[in-house]
Amino acid sequence: MKSIFSTLLIALVLLGFSAHAQDSGDEYMEKYMELMKPGPMHEKLHALAGEWELTGKIWMMPGQPPTDFSGVAQHRMILDDRFLMMESQSGEGDMYTESMIIMGYDNRNEEFSYVGYDTWGTYYVTAKGQFDEEARAWVLNGQDVDPVLGMEQTYFFRISWVDDDTMKSEVIFLDYPGVEEKEFKMLEMVYHRK
Repeated sequence: MKSIFSTLLIALVLLGFSAHAQDSGDEYMEKYMELMKPGPMHEKLHALAGEWELTGKIWMMPGQPPTDFSGVAQHRMILDDRFLMMESQSGEGDMYTESMIIMGYDNRNEEFSYVGYDTWGTYYVTAKGQFDEEARAWVLNGQDVDPVLGMEQTYFFRISWVDDDTMKSEVIFLDYPGVEEKEFKMLEMVYHRK
């Protein structure tokens, strides 16, 4: 009798645990499904979609005058409105550049992400950060190792709205070698919606 009672008790405990696990599993699945969906932050990225003309300046070294360039860009939402792919072609001759940037918003970590590639190298750069509502700008921070300088670089991308049809993108390095100021702006591009 005692063994039947013990077996029955164990069976009830296991059934209760199994039911709880099922409830928890359903609850977890709902949370995962919610995290998978594009939301309001993805709508901010969607506002950048479209055809753009761009003008830019690049400073090859601190203290030197910039080189001007111009080009075009195509921005489109991909992967069912989860990411923004920004492709551009700019400059000419030795300065001709093609680039591809993918921006997204990670619902899990509640931050924007940035991965960029271009024809100036065989590497990629990454950054992550937030959208500043007051400034109407993304500020995305990153770090990389420069194999030529043999040092870690810290930088940030600032992508800001000038107005609904104009945006500005900047690449700014922090504590750049040989620069007294804390920040060295290496690149600035202004985009005008076509």
